[in-house]
Amino acid sequence: MKKIFYFTLFSMALMGLSSCSLKEDDNFDENAAQRAEERIKEVKDMLYTAPNGWLMEYYGNLNFGGYNVMVKFNGNEATIGIEKWGTNHVAGVDTEGNAITTTSHFKLEQSMGVIISFDGFNETFHYYSMPNNPDYRYDTADGLRGDFEFRVMSASPDSIILRGKKHNNRIRMTPIPADKTWASIINEAKETENFMTSRSYTLSGADRKDTVEISVTNNGNYRCLIFEYTDSTMLKQTVAAPYIVKADGYYFYTPVEVNGMQLDGIVKGDTDDHFIFRNNSNLQLDPVLYTLADNFRHYSWYMHYDDLGDYGRHNWDNMLAILETAGPNEDKVKIYTVTIGLTSDGKLAVSMTTSDGNPYNLFSIRRVSDDGTEMTLRRNNLASGTNADGKEYLNNRGWKACLSQFFGANDGGLAFKMECDNERNPSYIILRDTRNQNNVIKLYSAPSYFMNDAGYYND
Repeated sequence: MKKIFYFTLFSMALMGLSSCSLKEDDNFDENAAQRAEERIKEVKDMLYTAPNGWLMEYYGNLNFGGYNVMVKFNGNEATIGIEKWGTNHVAGVDTEGNAITTTSHFKLEQSMGVIISFDGFNETFHYYSMPNNPDYRYDTADGLRGDFEFRVMSASPDSIILRGKKHNNRIRMTPIPADKTWASIINEAKETENFMTSRSYTLSGADRKDTVEISVTNNGNYRCLIFEYTDSTMLKQTVAAPYIVKADGYYFYTPVEVNGMQLDGIVKGDTDDHFIFRNNSNLQLDPVLYTLADNFRHYSWYMHYDDLGDYGRHNWDNMLAILETAGPNEDKVKIYTVTIGLTSDGKLAVSMTTSDGNPYNLFSIRRVSDDGTEMTLRRNNLASGTNADGKEYLNNRGWKACLSQFFGANDGGLAFKMECDNERNPSYIILRDTRNQNNVIKLYSAPSYFMNDAGYYND
């Protein structure tokens, strides 16, 4: 009986403890929920304190750098304007000089902190996070790897710091001054970028730690500087510095260390001969001005089917027709990229990446004019100039005829006059055959697919 009595008392005590615990948990949950609601309201009220909206320093894939995003919150809607990224991006400035904007729903919710979610589809904003991005098909799953849901890390009237929920990039928002138009933010960034941009720079200045040459290049016309040098152990070092462009220069996503030097953004200044670093005026970038011929030989340039001239198009059409049934079981072989220029192993070649191989053909540059605007291209012979895939494409798939637009029908070489959009940092180079006005070839610096038609890669 005593055992039973003790057991009964012990059970009642447990029930009492359990009852108290449940009551306390209810109070805790109620307090936590109340605090979450208060925090959500606090952040929401903060979003409304900027009458001209917030300027968001937006980063997706850090290799592409950052872009200015303007956001104005009103009720449960957000109106958004952004710098234009690609051809199919509904953004930038319209023909009347106004910022292009779109409006969609947003919400705040609690999930281990406050989350801002742009949950209503917005073609301007969700362009950065959409899969199968029409202007960047290299990463079909994540596209440009942007976020549309963000954790609120801190919020004040001066700044709101966010973190992308999926990709964890830091996003900073500051109030846009009342006298600043959204279009002016976009235009000033573009003007600054045009003023400062160069395909290549060298790092110099009184605070250089040694005589090691440090080359600096733009990552394929994206907003990311690549610093390269050989360290004291003779190892090649590469440091990437993503940045965003504002009226007064470049701001790095985060400070970087290059050969023992701390670097954090560069200032626009009054001259385009050099640009000092934001955190150290005794260090600077000096633009390297290449001739067009040197730009052509030092980089890889991308061809697009839609930009083929009349002279070359029918040959490419013939090869594409052959590739329709060239794969195993007569499957279609697809061309992903066609490039001309410097390869990763330091050779000059016309190269393709296809669904069944990587054909290439080496070539040489002859007779460059003194000003670097004219040159002659000549194809190397088969024995020294191709790989096995290249021989297959040349002999059996019609590629040799396609290459005639660069080298001539008999491989005797063709002379070209060149032009571009920006001598310091061309986004494209146009080659014009000096003897055939119908042979015009436009080449792009940004990595891009050969076919612009997305359906070609989806079927």
